[in-house]
Amino acid sequence: MSALDVTFVTADRTVWTGQAAQVVVPAVDGSMGILPQMQPTLAILGSGTVRIIDQDGHVEQLAVDGGFVSVDSDVVTIGVDDATSVESQDSRF
Repeated sequence: MSALDVTFVTADRTVWTGQAAQVVVPAVDGSMGILPQMQPTLAILGSGTVRIIDQDGHVEQLAVDGGFVSVDSDVVTIGVDDATSVESQDSRF
């Protein structure tokens, strides 16, 4: 199974790094799901929750208020000013 290599950073720290099955971000024009083999994309983030779903179905949720996401060749880079942890849960998809 394909995976996404995710790096999620703020100006002063790495928030999350690793492999994920799916990432959902709050783009300014609506929620955007990212899956392996997605076309290269660059989007501006608005306010909302970034959800990173790992290979085991665990979901890491982080609140953000702006930033960007870049997707290219299954590499996802998320850059924000600050990220605050929201409760984590298991995904049932």
